[in-house]
Amino acid sequence: MSLADAAMNRAWTIEETRPDDRKALYEAYLAAARLGKMEAMTNVGLHFLYGDGVRRDPKRSRMWTEKAAALGDDIAAFNLGLAYDNGRGVRKNKGLAEAWYRRSIALGFAIAEDNLAYLLFHGTETHQQEEAVRLYRKHARQGHPIPAYNVGLAYELGKGVRKNLKRANAYYEMSAKGGYAEAQLALGYNYSNGVGLVPDPLRAFAWFRLAAEQGNASASFNLGLMFANGDGVPRSTARALRHFRDAASLGHAKSARWVRKLITPRSSC
Repeated sequence: MSLADAAMNRAWTIEETRPDDRKALYEAYLAAARLGKMEAMTNVGLHFLYGDGVRRDPKRSRMWTEKAAALGDDIAAFNLGLAYDNGRGVRKNKGLAEAWYRRSIALGFAIAEDNLAYLLFHGTETHQQEEAVRLYRKHARQGHPIPAYNVGLAYELGKGVRKNLKRANAYYEMSAKGGYAEAQLALGYNYSNGVGLVPDPLRAFAWFRLAAEQGNASASFNLGLMFANGDGVPRSTARALRHFRDAASLGHAKSARWVRKLITPRSSC
């Protein structure tokens, strides 16, 4: 066994047997990194980035991460993309973030496609948004609910594709059936307000309820409104209050105002 392999095995042993000894783990990875182990370089970069077992040092973090990426480490390339995307230890630079995400994808780290798609979707150029939708659509067809929601959003906004509310709702439904609360909320809203769909309060209620059960504050707020106004359901102040309180507990300001409105006694003439 080479010295580099032995150093890496020592780091893995510490990781498994003494995971709370962060200083020893950092030192073991550093020893392996200095002997040329690519994976160790990536881990040393993370230790410096977060101050994990060593004093935080973004400059050294970038140095070790770039060394690993230059050797072909897909995760190191992804980490550099994240760093430049979010300004994590470096100054934000969307161009460099995109370049590193693409490098990570080329090296085989498919997860980076989601980050690249998000970055491109929020870009200013039409060709960026079009590529983002292609990536989202690819992942949606593989059964992933969040990309399906993003394709729906693209069709609703006309961003990267021609605006098409029918297709938007089809992708929202695909995502909602996969359990994504934001898509359930979107479908509830669109059924409630007739956005690309025939208004249907019962279906709106069903989708809002599913999203609310996952802790979506806006969905709870909309359920409260339906009960407060008797929209497709029997009017019920008690049920409206319950849903408004659920949403208010999650920080939904409008719901808090509705709670005050419903519990404040009306003055008699």
